[in-house]
Amino acid sequence: MKTYNIELIFENQEEKQLLLDTFQVHQNIWNYISKFVFKHKNITDYKTIHNNLYHKCRTKFPTAPSQIVIRAIHDVIATYKTIKSNKHKLENQAIKHNYSIRLDKRLYALQKYSIKLTTINKRIICKLKLYKKLEELFIYKTLDPLIFVRNNKVYLALTFETPETIFNPNQCLGIDLGLKRIAVTSEGKIIKSSEFIKNKRKIRYLKRCLQRRKTLTHEKSDSSRKHLKKIKNYERNYSKNYIHHLANELLKTDCNTIVLEDLSSLKDKNRGKLQNNKLSQVPFYELLRILTYKAQTLGKRVETVNPYNTSKDDYRNIEKGIRKGCRYYTNDKLVFDADLNAAINIAQRWGYKNKLPVSFVFPSDGKYRPNGQAVCQPAERLVP
Repeated sequence: MKTYNIELIFENQEEKQLLLDTFQVHQNIWNYISKFVFKHKNITDYKTIHNNLYHKCRTKFPTAPSQIVIRAIHDVIATYKTIKSNKHKLENQAIKHNYSIRLDKRLYALQKYSIKLTTINKRIICKLKLYKKLEELFIYKTLDPLIFVRNNKVYLALTFETPETIFNPNQCLGIDLGLKRIAVTSEGKIIKSSEFIKNKRKIRYLKRCLQRRKTLTHEKSDSSRKHLKKIKNYERNYSKNYIHHLANELLKTDCNTIVLEDLSSLKDKNRGKLQNNKLSQVPFYELLRILTYKAQTLGKRVETVNPYNTSKDDYRNIEKGIRKGCRYYTNDKLVFDADLNAAINIAQRWGYKNKLPVSFVFPSDGKYRPNGQAVCQPAERLVP
């Protein structure tokens, strides 16, 4: 499946304002239902909420179509179920601030170059601002879209049910993730993150300064609030942009099975405030998410393995050595690049289990070469 954002073009400003008013009504209904759910200990039973609130919402918001009320109930239930599954504790009710509605068949009718939408007054027709790639995808079936507002423009997030690429496993590529070296592959590619971490520290310092102002003055000025919001958006976009480029670089390989460490419980451990702050600077989960969907479009697959002892084991399956920084001192008195050794171990864990060859590169003399020059031989293939 592929999702693309399509800008909507309105015939006149009145129709756009009519749609924005519909967003506002949906937001008010959403917050009204959320208040009820929070008051009754976060109940998520649809029948109970519908029986208690549907007719009240129709009376309180008479301009709202019935399906807008039903969609708001479904969205609130989904939100509170997500909060519960993530084990978050709410001190106040969840509030919807943005303009967005998940449409269903009763709220829209999609055509190739336009979409018909239900509003609080009448149905309007909006043109789709298409480009060549989107026109090619309209041969596939579409799912119910999300309509939202961004920068005073209305967009449609449309998902196409594209057929999955046939996956024929050939080789495993292991990737060791870290802080100074954000990624080291078993084929010897080393990607450092020093510039990325440096900029992230600057951004977080600015955020702390703006947050400290609120603590000292017991209130936040309009300028500092706007600046803090701007810095937060910049940090999110900066990280996401970096991860996209990193994923593109990691996918430049002939191997169609990418193996990473499972770092889902990395921040759950009691590592201390300083170490947790360092770990949170690199969005490992975002890398896994972006790498997964980009790999699927190329006919590849991303898998995860348990990272236990991948940095301590010798990839040759002999007695464990000692790791010191970027060096791995083996039991037979050789010095390997530690991250490269770990990446090979990660690939082997998946390769041995699924009987796939592992693509890796390692210097035959076993000498450590600093500054990323750890590879000096053509790629060898380790077949289980």
